[in-house]
Amino acid sequence: MEKIKELFKEDKFANLCGIQLIEVRPGYAKCTMKVTENHLNGIGVLMGGAIFTLADFSFSVAANSYGGVAVLLNASINYLKKCDHGEITAIASEISRTHKIGVYRVSVTDEINQQIAEFTGTSYLKETQS
Repeated sequence: MEKIKELFKEDKFANLCGIQLIEVRPGYAKCTMKVTENHLNGIGVLMGGAIFTLADFSFSVAANSYGGVAVLLNASINYLKKCDHGEITAIASEISRTHKIGVYRVSVTDEINQQIAEFTGTSYLKETQS
């Protein structure tokens, strides 16, 4: 798991957004992001794209947690509640995994553990671990 953590420390966009990888294990990842004014849209609430980025990053860590290279094939997100401050958390959990396809659910919550979004992503395993 340390190798996966090191790989994702190099994600320039996640670093720019302030995303922190908290935990990773096979088929699972937990990440956080402190909401700053740079994450807010014109009406003062957290931009949907910022939430999606955190969810997508968590998905990617979970999908790649076995080694190899997994990429996103498809994703959908439902925004459930607004957020405008604090720290948000994304927890990605594997639903299903075959030798080439994985499906993951990512729950995004605010700092009082209220769900603000639900993301589902499908991965394609391009390369297996050598």
